[in-house]
Amino acid sequence: MVKSKMPHPHVRAWYFYAFAAEVFASSALAIFLPITLEQMAREVGYYAPELVERCVINGTPSDGVDRICKAHILGRWVDTASFSMYVKSVATATQAICIISVGPLADSSYWRKRLLLAFAYIGSISGILFLFFPTTPHTWTPLMAAFLNVIGNVTYTCGLLCSNGFLRDLAREDEDVQKAWKEQLNASEEEEGDEGEGPLSDEGTSLLPPQLIPAIRAISTEDLAQAEAETQIRAINKSTDKKTHYETLLSLTTSRLSSTSTAIGFFSGVSVLLALFVPISLLGGTTFALRLAIGLSGIWWAVFTIPSWLGLPDGEKVAGNDVNLKSIKEAWKKIGRMITPVEVRQLPNLYTFLVAWMFLSDGFHTTTYVAILYAASVLNMSPPKIMVIGVLVQFSAMISSILVPRYQRHLSTNHGGRLVTNHQILLIGVMMAALIPLYASLGLVLPFGGLRSEGEMYVFAIYFGLIFGPFLSYSRTVYSELIPPGHESTFFALFSFTDKSASFLGPTVVGLISDLSGNPRYGFLFLLLMLTVPIPVLLRVSVRRGSEEARSWAERRGGRTLT
Repeated sequence: MVKSKMPHPHVRAWYFYAFAAEVFASSALAIFLPITLEQMAREVGYYAPELVERCVINGTPSDGVDRICKAHILGRWVDTASFSMYVKSVATATQAICIISVGPLADSSYWRKRLLLAFAYIGSISGILFLFFPTTPHTWTPLMAAFLNVIGNVTYTCGLLCSNGFLRDLAREDEDVQKAWKEQLNASEEEEGDEGEGPLSDEGTSLLPPQLIPAIRAISTEDLAQAEAETQIRAINKSTDKKTHYETLLSLTTSRLSSTSTAIGFFSGVSVLLALFVPISLLGGTTFALRLAIGLSGIWWAVFTIPSWLGLPDGEKVAGNDVNLKSIKEAWKKIGRMITPVEVRQLPNLYTFLVAWMFLSDGFHTTTYVAILYAASVLNMSPPKIMVIGVLVQFSAMISSILVPRYQRHLSTNHGGRLVTNHQILLIGVMMAALIPLYASLGLVLPFGGLRSEGEMYVFAIYFGLIFGPFLSYSRTVYSELIPPGHESTFFALFSFTDKSASFLGPTVVGLISDLSGNPRYGFLFLLLMLTVPIPVLLRVSVRRGSEEARSWAERRGGRTLT
């Protein structure tokens, strides 16, 4: 029986951050904050078009007819469901700005950990402050909640950027990967040694009579050339095999760490959602109950970040790498230099993946946001029922995040199976995800189905969760394989910037569609477009060529950054 090894202490500390932060992401940001913003706006809103009768929480107007609730916010009347979408768009745009400023600094192991801790505790405080809101509604409470929502979104994303920067280094610290790396180096040294030895060395000629040396040299040149070539080919093949083994093992280890981290995050999210189910149900899904859930999620984030604080490597401070206005300005210049035509031509597969990622990230995250608001505003599902949806998504994602890498490894290593790549699994997940908005859009033309019932929403939650877990881990894993070594945080900053610079579009467009049409279902047509357009783009990505391009890029620069 093979005993499982305990993760490296650095890996355990890294896992703890996922355990801490993903509760806030999967509970507060994904479920409670969208509903809280909608309910806070509804508490100060009126039914359109008369705008006279006060809106009812989780109910219908006095005449029994479903009508749109609008709140007067910042000088205009806004659909309360769309208000949450607009806040999400502002948060996403702000994230893009902050990511650029932080990314290059996170390449330093010294600043990476310190920035992660700073963002973790600022974000957790933004959640805890919801506990101190007044119980009676005021016109300013939706705006204050929106501000704290933006802070929470920005700090979580920037903290995740710093956390992602550890991934490739942690994979290289793995014991098996270290062993494969040493074997590759030894094979390369043997190859160089074989190339340096001629068919007849000086030591050999010194043992021969002088009269025989010319004849022997002639024989060596003519008759032993083939033997020498075969020896060199064997040495090169050995080196190549070791290199391929190392790269494959590093790829599988990276996907394992990423998937395990994702599964741990989903596990903590499910655990907290289940724990919060009882008090929220007892409190009737009121706004106070939702604020309590957000505050407790913030406390969880703060407490369980402590093991990461103690266990992640500190790194040494490099002279001149300080946080100031000059460093932030340089960070913007650095990102600008990364997206020049020259850089795109040198790393074509990485930038092709980023084009696909712009659509995919926006499509996936807007789908989760739209589904929660759709369940609350169209199907009138209560907060406890929406929590069940959240639990089903998190639990399904946790299961798939654990099982998919194991199944991948089984197919790749047993029975002479062909390697199932991270890229292939990501592509399959995207194709499966596109079926969700397609099905929802059918509700526009068919009299049945198309997410018209609570039962369908529960099935949707399970199906989406099974896809969402591997999508999060494998998108991060595939991209990490395309990053030049030594520039992980800078390129993950570009990864996050590409995500956030486009992801504000989805919530904005869906919010406008809901505002103008009065039917949020039309938003699923937009989501279908966002999930199908990147499929042919993703097919053009070659991870193997991209990894070679990344190494060549790093070797040309040595230890230098983009200048």
